[in-house]
Amino acid sequence: METIRININSINANDERYQVRDPRAGTYGEKVGEELGSKAHIKNIVKALKDNPKKRITPIEVTTDPSNEGKYIIVDGFHRYAAFKQINKDSKGARYQQLRCVFSEDVPIEKALSINTEHTAKSLTANQRTELQWQRFLALMDSNPEVSIKQTSEKIGVVTSTVEKWRKERREFMEKGFFKPTSSVGKNEVTRYPILRLARQELIKDSFGDDIPETEGQLCDTDKELLATILKVANKAKEPDKLLRAVESYWGSNHKLVDYDADFSETDENKYEGF
Repeated sequence: METIRININSINANDERYQVRDPRAGTYGEKVGEELGSKAHIKNIVKALKDNPKKRITPIEVTTDPSNEGKYIIVDGFHRYAAFKQINKDSKGARYQQLRCVFSEDVPIEKALSINTEHTAKSLTANQRTELQWQRFLALMDSNPEVSIKQTSEKIGVVTSTVEKWRKERREFMEKGFFKPTSSVGKNEVTRYPILRLARQELIKDSFGDDIPETEGQLCDTDKELLATILKVANKAKEPDKLLRAVESYWGSNHKLVDYDADFSETDENKYEGF
């Protein structure tokens, strides 16, 4: 690796193949929290650099953009780049027109799957760490199919029972064709292996097939009862407004747009107005 100075506009930040904070690895609520956390982290970096123009922070790491000659993509430092870009914009190009970067000629898979794992400024979520371990597990199984369960456990840092479970899941995913490029299951941008959470979801969907009884856009009677119970409990919340925001965040959409088709005749519907 060598240190180089490049124009900030020579970096293609839209290519996030080395961004290990993959939102697909976690829940929708986790994705929302990650987005908010990232914005706050960038804001803190911007403030630190504006408060002290001479402050030096770790250079971002880049490599050649394979799809655009003369351009670069980020290997490590997406938040730092966003902060530099914001200050460059605020200063009308006066600051950070050029960036001091660490240039890597190539990025091996093992390195790509270890980026950010030791960062303390903004740690990875549990799901993001699990996804990286899963991807390292798949890479190890490809490069050394005869590796033992114990060796795999020591190599990727998970307990042996997890390795046994992942071996089984790997076989199932392969049988279902999830590893094929034509599969609709989302893949890691670097390894091209399936994302664990998405593969599990697809497997569950596959296992049910067309046998799931489902109403047209409405809840079944059992779920209507469950919904009534949820709303009764939610109505007792000490901070209902905060609870509502949490529900909408983790639900993924405004709850009012969901066709509940629920009957609350035995309860006071006015209690739930606006919930």
